[in-house]
Amino acid sequence: MPVVLLALFGLVQGGVWLAGRSAVQQAAMAAAEHAAFAGGNAAQARSVAESVAGGSGLQVETVVVQETGTGVRVDVSARVPVVLPGRWSAVEASAFRAKEG
Repeated sequence: MPVVLLALFGLVQGGVWLAGRSAVQQAAMAAAEHAAFAGGNAAQARSVAESVAGGSGLQVETVVVQETGTGVRVDVSARVPVVLPGRWSAVEASAFRAKEG
């Protein structure tokens, strides 16, 4: 029975981590898209990333927005809810978008 429960909890945690990974990637892409538009800025992009990730149940740790001459790179790291202790809670993603006009 303990092995079955451990396997079940492992599957649940794996699913939660995969969903969190997808959500943090969506947050990074949405923030990069927002910052790349004409008139967009880093503060608004951070807010967009935190809103998207937080709305998915993630605990946002950092959002880094780097603007270059040609584009915007956004790095987002967050934590997902845990069922099993360990390194299963950390999720990270990056996105790059070329600047508009």
